[in-house]
Amino acid sequence: MSTYIAGCVVQMIELSPPEFYKAEGLFADLVDLHLFATAVFNHDEPGRIYVDNPEQPTSGFMSTKELQFLAGDPDNQPFNRELKQRLHETICVGDAPGEKIEEIDLTFIGDSWQHQLEFFFGDWRWPPIPSRAAHYLWQKDQLEWRVMIPIGYTIQPLDARKIQAQPANGMPYAIKPFAEFGQDGFGFCAIYNGRIVSSCFCDVISKPGCEIGVETHPDHRRRGLATIVTAATVGYALEAGFTDIWWICDVHNTGSIGTAVKTGFTEQFQTESTFFILDEAEHRRQTNEHK
Repeated sequence: MSTYIAGCVVQMIELSPPEFYKAEGLFADLVDLHLFATAVFNHDEPGRIYVDNPEQPTSGFMSTKELQFLAGDPDNQPFNRELKQRLHETICVGDAPGEKIEEIDLTFIGDSWQHQLEFFFGDWRWPPIPSRAAHYLWQKDQLEWRVMIPIGYTIQPLDARKIQAQPANGMPYAIKPFAEFGQDGFGFCAIYNGRIVSSCFCDVISKPGCEIGVETHPDHRRRGLATIVTAATVGYALEAGFTDIWWICDVHNTGSIGTAVKTGFTEQFQTESTFFILDEAEHRRQTNEHK
């Protein structure tokens, strides 16, 4: 089935949230692997889903607040042509297509869509960056993090008041994702001289699962702070009833992997993705990191 608008055939049709269930089978493998996809189908996170046919979908695209997912037939050229145009315009969750976003991050299963990436991105301003992510699940005993706190630091729950008290040139990774998450978000931070220097926070929830991530200011690394705030956040999540606590990072991010392993996470699987950052300087910096 196609939709006709102003004499043209639309091969990429957006589902309304009550219609999301129609695409569950198409995205089933991704839902099994990625909490962001699960959260969209459970209506725990904002998202947009596009398919070629609402009644019998064979190709699909999902956009969430951080990631985009490809599913189904990678050789559906009418769908791919329209998706390419939409990607060039950029698609932002919760806003009209065409509003600019900072990054496009396409995730898919295995190498199923790999041969289409040149079609999607070949004429973009600079080449997209291929990436592989490792997915970790918390499975071991909790750390006694309170005895690990170095002198001069305090560990506190992360909340809006602390974020708002940070200077304008503070740590954007500690501010933006948590602030966007709203009242359901949780996390812990390390404070030094009144400033947040390390933070771990949950960036997606779909019970019984949640996903957490951590960042530490370069001047305060190698003090165990990432391990401490992560262990504190894991403890809070367990007390709140979460049984599936996830951690995702690039397979080359040895620091993040080390923190995950120290705090009780074990690798479960890996996923492929490719991403494109609209800021050229940042894109090229990330390109060098992924070489």
